[in-house]
Amino acid sequence: MAVFGAEQIQEIKLATRYFDKYYLAVNIGATISTLSISIIQNDTDKEINSNKYFYGYLIAFLMLIASEIFFILGYRYYIHIPSYDSILLKFFPVIINAYQTKRNFRHNQQIRNHSRENSLNNRNIINQEQMLDIEQSISFLDYANLTNSGKFNDQIINDMKSFHRAIIVFLLFIPYWIIYYQV
Repeated sequence: MAVFGAEQIQEIKLATRYFDKYYLAVNIGATISTLSISIIQNDTDKEINSNKYFYGYLIAFLMLIASEIFFILGYRYYIHIPSYDSILLKFFPVIINAYQTKRNFRHNQQIRNHSRENSLNNRNIINQEQMLDIEQSISFLDYANLTNSGKFNDQIINDMKSFHRAIIVFLLFIPYWIIYYQV
């Protein structure tokens, strides 16, 4: 919602006001929900068949549904920004193209090495070392780059590299939160 709301603002000066109001609303809502749900779910009277937890979660669920309905009702008033290439849509094509290009690169290198193998054994060793140096200097995703006979431009490859780093961070959140909630 923070990004969506910021896209709706036309002037840069108003963006700071939006975020001030947004975070104020989020914090007030979190405080009210934390206090009200805990009061509703309070189990001090030790009733055997108490549905207090059900009602607490029901209220939270109904508030979520109400917010979705309000969001959908305002659809025609939103500023619609056309989408551009998503990194998620390019993820698998980039990886497939990188794999194919790397395979073709190795295949071509092997063909060259075999043709030269009969005449120049010493140079073949040097060529293999150069091939290994080239393969180690570029990353796997760089094989999908236009400069390396791939299909994708530098911007998409750099976005994929950044996305790769972000996925690692988000995957590390899973064990972190599992351990955190066990404490």
